[in-house]
Amino acid sequence: MKSPQLGFVLALWLKSAASIEGSGYSNATIDVDVAIIGGGSGGIHSAIQLKDAGARVLVLEKKDQIGGHAETYINKETGVVNNIGVSVFEDTDVVKRYFARLGVPTSSVSASPPSTLYDFELGIPIPPPDEGAQQAILAAAKAYSQNVLSKYGWLDQGYFLPDPVPEELYMPIGDLAAKYNFTALLPIMARFNWHFGNQTKVPALYGIKDFGPDFLRSTFGQLIVSGTGNTRSLYDAALKELGSSVLLSTTILAVNRHSTGVTLLVSQNGMVKTIRAKKLLVAIPPTLQSLKSFDLSRSERALFSRFSSLGYFTGVARVPGWNSRSLANVGAFTPFHQPLIPGSRAFRATGTPDEFYFGVGFPTDQVADEDGKAVVRRQLATLAEAGAIPAAAGDAVTFSASSFHMPFNVRVGAADIKKGFYAELLALQGSRNTYWTGAAWAGHNSALVWKFNEGTIVPAIKEDLGLEHQLPLSWNSHLHLTPWMLTTISGVKH
Repeated sequence: MKSPQLGFVLALWLKSAASIEGSGYSNATIDVDVAIIGGGSGGIHSAIQLKDAGARVLVLEKKDQIGGHAETYINKETGVVNNIGVSVFEDTDVVKRYFARLGVPTSSVSASPPSTLYDFELGIPIPPPDEGAQQAILAAAKAYSQNVLSKYGWLDQGYFLPDPVPEELYMPIGDLAAKYNFTALLPIMARFNWHFGNQTKVPALYGIKDFGPDFLRSTFGQLIVSGTGNTRSLYDAALKELGSSVLLSTTILAVNRHSTGVTLLVSQNGMVKTIRAKKLLVAIPPTLQSLKSFDLSRSERALFSRFSSLGYFTGVARVPGWNSRSLANVGAFTPFHQPLIPGSRAFRATGTPDEFYFGVGFPTDQVADEDGKAVVRRQLATLAEAGAIPAAAGDAVTFSASSFHMPFNVRVGAADIKKGFYAELLALQGSRNTYWTGAAWAGHNSALVWKFNEGTIVPAIKEDLGLEHQLPLSWNSHLHLTPWMLTTISGVKH
């Protein structure tokens, strides 16, 4: 809660902000073309794209580093690097171009699962898929591609849904799988999109979004990783490129969007600064908590209040005698063999003998670090009792590094999807000199966010700033849609 004194100061600042614009006032004031709130995947990618187009950009990041969920832990004794956030990317041109633009090498890896499978809640060993099960998975992937992605593959470009929204997109993904015979693929979808949510309830829209044509192809082929072994190399290179165009450890105190642009009051290391921008790009999750310093309109507030999200706790832990074990969590008796939540995705060897990577999913973002650690301890104890890992592992575990990624998978329910939520959401683009990007707008996948930036957001901002004489894409309801996307959407039968 703001103090009365701070509230009074902010009220005076907001009242005078419009008069500051164009007055020549420059003390502690920074003038840019585009102010970008959020230095994660979407914000940094768009900053590089806009900078290349000749725009003056300024990225405002609350943390002391950019990169969002791209976090790493480096063991001081062994020097082994572990990505405890973003680690793999789709094998697509947009990914390759971005890495190449920043001079970061890439490597390819296959998506092979750990050989040891257990139900972490029951301590039951699960046999690996036999040849028959593997053939069933391949057949399911083919059915999914032919019957679903052939109709909805355009979702890789963004949430550009037809009106009315096809029922198949808001029915549970499990029901869609039964309809089109790809149920055997659901455990794979859940394993690669952690934490996905309960597949008996999650709308199919999100299942397709999280497992689109490029991700499906990459999963059964090759995925891209940073050639340095450290995902943060991409953001180290971006920070070097952007230099003083990034303000770290910055708090947004107030946002005033007016007819001539946007004025922000920010605090960095105890210093208050005014940012004046022609356009604002918001690249943080659009939740009411994240946007509490914004001058939200009634429609913005109504839309953002309908979002809910999950929680994801990740990091590296140490158990004496772990000896480079890797175990994956599989539900023995759950629908589609999905692990129970709250629960871990896997305990995976890191390359340092006594350390392992963990990832814990929660059905809500209203949790704390200790909740995540408690789940790890409990499941380690169960596995130790089953003889899968060293005895008393639940008591002996220590945490070398951990991070809570929240809000994670920001979504709405089936009823909102059916009523046209995403059409209303996307109609906000460009309104009040503001654009929006990130996982909530494109999908919880860096490649999808970068596609959305390149295909929709960056071209729109460039056009608004007069950086292009002619739109490269068709303009439709404040959105940039390629002719292919328009043709595909209009051709959907429902």
